[in-house]
Amino acid sequence: MIILLEVASILIYLAIFVYTWRNLTAGRTLSNYTVVALIIALLAHGFLCYKLIDGGQGQNLSLFNIFSMTTWLAMWMVCWNLIKHRAHSLLLVTLPIAAISILEATLLNRSNILILEGKPLNLLHIFTGIAAMSILLLSALQSILVLYLDRGLKHHPANIHQWLGPLQGMERYLIQLLTVGFIFMSISLALVIWLPMELKSNQAIHKVVLTVASWLVLSVLMFGRYVRGWRGVFAARWSLVGVLLLLTGYFGSKLVLEYIVS
Repeated sequence: MIILLEVASILIYLAIFVYTWRNLTAGRTLSNYTVVALIIALLAHGFLCYKLIDGGQGQNLSLFNIFSMTTWLAMWMVCWNLIKHRAHSLLLVTLPIAAISILEATLLNRSNILILEGKPLNLLHIFTGIAAMSILLLSALQSILVLYLDRGLKHHPANIHQWLGPLQGMERYLIQLLTVGFIFMSISLALVIWLPMELKSNQAIHKVVLTVASWLVLSVLMFGRYVRGWRGVFAARWSLVGVLLLLTGYFGSKLVLEYIVS
């Protein structure tokens, strides 16, 4: 069953990507069945995450299982944005990442078992952390699109695809993603204070340092956005810095602990 879920999810994601790319670059609108196909892929992807993470004794929170769950949550937000706003830009950059995350969880997975039953605080900390990474991953991809669109409008406006949408709307959505992601990240960091000492002591020091550095960068960016009106390329560049620090701190530390130190 797991193999079938993996194959089905990857093939549907890639089929949607090819269909979307061919239609948008040709100036055609997407069929409503695109959303239906995406939801089917997400259901298969979600059940696969459940089987990989919670399929045995304890929860397997390995690097690629967490990455797969992160992309799954991110794809649900992309799907909602597609339904509500008919926004296609993030669809093209997230579909290949989601497919790759499933492939990695299939081929490169390792065991990192934690017993989380009866530990609601730990579960809340992990969930808010994954939610923050999902949303901030989207904000990083949105930042890249904002920078690409800004550069294209300045140098090659005739080559900009209409499906990217207006720059102001993309900047507004970027700030929304950053704000929600920052809130989840702050909650996850605050919960660390009440975690058991043995769980805190197992955290890699560079993960803590990079996560705090990411929070500081994003907090300054949030302050500047809502108090000083920072926006556009400046906000996109600094959001990339903050998100990359967070992703490097979390996934980098797990990569070192699971594949290098062990």
